[in-house]
Parts: sequence; structure tokens; C-alpha cells
Amino acid sequence: MNITRFLFGITVMALLQLGCSAKHSLNVGFTNLGADTTSVSTPFYAGLNGYASFRIPSVVTTKNTVMAFAEGRKNSSSDYGDIDVVCRRSFDGGKSWEALQIIHSNGDLVAQNPVPIYDAQNDKVVLLFNTAVLSEHAILHTDYKAKDGRRAFVTSTADEGLHWEIPREITQSVKRPYWRWFALGPVHGIQLKKEMHKGRLVVPVAISIEKGGTAYCMALLYSDDFGKNWQEGAVDENLNDIVRANETTIVELNDGRIYVNTRDHTGGSALKNRGETYSLDGGSSFSETIVESDKFPSPIVQSALLRWNSNTDNGGSAILFSTPSNPNKRENLIVMASFDEAMTWEKVFQVHQGFSAYSDMVKVDATTLGVLYETDNYNKILFRRIRIK
Repeated sequence: MNITRFLFGITVMALLQLGCSAKHSLNVGFTNLGADTTSVSTPFYAGLNGYASFRIPSVVTTKNTVMAFAEGRKNSSSDYGDIDVVCRRSFDGGKSWEALQIIHSNGDLVAQNPVPIYDAQNDKVVLLFNTAVLSEHAILHTDYKAKDGRRAFVTSTADEGLHWEIPREITQSVKRPYWRWFALGPVHGIQLKKEMHKGRLVVPVAISIEKGGTAYCMALLYSDDFGKNWQEGAVDENLNDIVRANETTIVELNDGRIYVNTRDHTGGSALKNRGETYSLDGGSSFSETIVESDKFPSPIVQSALLRWNSNTDNGGSAILFSTPSNPNKRENLIVMASFDEAMTWEKVFQVHQGFSAYSDMVKVDATTLGVLYETDNYNKILFRRIRIK
């Protein structure tokens, strides 16, 4: 990427945010990295430790490690079956990876949807995940006993994944009894930095509110004691709007709002497969109805947001968004950038050419972006290092 143009775009937008009247087109260039194999590692691949497939990647950094999470699927790539929550750690910025860790196993049933949050105030990683007895189809379409519903758990590590607390169930405090589908993330959560809610941990969750496969909605959950206790925050239960929110990603804006970007499970139109809204109160409520967005070239898929810089950082304000870029297929993963706090977006990198699906992103260091993503027909999860400056 041409760094002069990149920094020029950031600098000009920073001036605009300070009141400059000059008009600026967000033309920062577009770099295709799909053919570059020198900056790619493979933390998860079919056959590793006997798993048939790995899916649903999420990633965070600590002071010394990159921690990559996934679902280890024993027998196939199916969303249901013998599935474990697993992790691999890297001590060299994602170039190589330590042995696979099993964070939680639910016997021969489902443990899935790892949602890590780095708690910078306490230098620890908090991890939420789901367990299940029944498949998504059964949860959506059949009558079942409450004890067989989707459940939520939390654990944490204070030593960068060397040891993990025994998981604690939090289902009763974060799931309404009539919610059927209940799937955390799947993407990293965030810790708020602005003063009013500083330190609060916030994670998104996909829900459904009635029987059938068209009642998808979403909510936010939060913790004000660094992950010990969790509660329900903002809830979307609107089945009258065009967006059927499903898998959601969030980022804190410079003014303290939370920007919410969600997968539209029904795909409102061929070019509008995502929805947007905001929270003005730290994730306690949504400020407006979810609106269908045509800003993103996404198919119906999970995507990820990442705060790269705030307007108090050197280099100005930048938010990144990763998504496949064919509206009809999961392929050609790209990273987009916004320099005006999620109002407008530019394509800046093509991360992968060909099949690519779910993804997450992390700031490895001041000059390195890490993108963790599914590829090879769900047979691999790759980690690509991208030099930003």
C-alpha cells in the first residue's frame, strides 16, 4: 500500500473533523495481497489434532501474545456435533503458533462461538462461549425442554492463556426465556475506553424470538466488573423492519457511541446484506432502528470491525472492516477502512483471492494488522500479517 496516500487520507480527514471546510475524497488506494504467501501462517487446518475442520475464528492480542480461537469440529465442518472451543497462541506476532489448547469440551456435544475480549485495564482475556444439546434447526423449529436450550458461559485467563478459570454459566442473566436461537458473536468483543462507561466489556449476540427460521434478531451483552457478571443490554426484537439481524460486530466511536454492523440473514436485497445502528449509552440500548446498508459488498456472512486508531493517536482516526467482497458468494476477502467514524468506507486491501468466509482482525502492533479468516472450503483458517505503515 502507498503509505504517503494512506497518511494523507488520514491527515485530511482529521482536519475535516476539526472543522476544516476542504472537501476530500477517501482515495487511499487498493492493494491486492492475495498472492503474497510470505506473510501468512496457518493456525488451524483440517486434521490438526484429529479435528476434521475448524471454523468461526476470533482473535485478540495481549502484551506478549496473539491468541487465535476457533471451533474444533471433530467429525465434519457441520455446525452441529462434537465441537470444542480451542485456542492457539503466538509469541512472534502470528508468524508461528504454540500447540493447540482445548478451552472447553462439551463431551460429544457442542461447545462453540468463542468471543474473546482483551481487558486492558487488568491485562487479562475474558472469553464467552455457548454450549448446546440441540442443533440450530431443532432450536428454531421444534418444541424442546428449557434445559436443552442454548447456554452461555464465561472464563478468563490472567497469564495469556497458560491457565484458564473454570467456566461459569451466565445464561440466566443474559438470555430471555423465550429467546430460542442464542449465539454469541461470533467475533471479538470490546472494552469501552470513554469515561462514562470506561472499562465496560460489550459483546454482541444473535437471537431469535419466535418459532421458525425468519425471526432472527440481535442484542448486546455487557459486564461492568471486568467479566465476572454479565447482563442483557441493548435488544433488537423488531420483526417489522427489513433487516433480520444475525451475526453482529461492534466498535466504539471517538464520541463514545457504539457503532453496530450486523449481517442481514435474509439479505434485504442483492446489494444490501448488512444493517447498521448505534448505541449512545455504552450498549444498554439502541438509539434507532437497524437500517439496511449498501456500503458493503458483502454476501450473507459474518464480518468484523476493528478500531485501528482513534483521533488522539498518531496517524488520525481509522476503523477497519473485513468481509468477503462478492455479494453472491463467500470469496475474495477484503479489508475496508473508514476515516470518518463509520460514515463512509473505502476498500484498502484484498486479503485473499478465492473462497474466504468468516474473519476477525487484530492490531498486532503499531504497524501490523492481523486478519484471521476461513478459506479452502473451511479446511483452513489462515492468519495474514499486513503492514500498515
